[in-house]
Amino acid sequence: MSTRAVFIAIFAAGVASPVRIAAQAQAQPTVVIAGPTLDEARKALAAAVAAASKAGVAVSCAVVDSRGDLVALQRMDKARFITPDIARGKALAAAIFGQPSASLEKIGNSPWFQNLNATAQGRLYPVQGALPIMRNNETLGAIGCSGASGQQDEDSARAGVSTF
Repeated sequence: MSTRAVFIAIFAAGVASPVRIAAQAQAQPTVVIAGPTLDEARKALAAAVAAASKAGVAVSCAVVDSRGDLVALQRMDKARFITPDIARGKALAAAIFGQPSASLEKIGNSPWFQNLNATAQGRLYPVQGALPIMRNNETLGAIGCSGASGQQDEDSARAGVSTF
């Protein structure tokens, strides 16, 4: 086989491969992450803030989807500047594990969790204050609050979860 024939064969294979790969990629089903809508998140935040106000505390609350991506966040007047990040970290932990963030306190110092948190760039907060949002036995996301005691944060988050 001549050099030119080899070149044409390699070139043809190179042109055809992307076409096959593109066809295969189009055949794959699209994965849709189900999560709370913005309207649902706003209602949950309103309920959480109302509960915190009733308790006389100022908190920040975050709603995340099942991957832990932020859907909505609210910081009450007089809530400390760091509370939005902590609320989001609590919600992230609850969403990823599909359980209350308080239940993660016992594994928070384990090397396994520390490695996971390092991979997550230190964003996971395994402390009380966040609850998963469940629908049909699946984790839809989570809501986390920060700024008061752990129990008051969780009570505020519970008010938010009750809107779902």
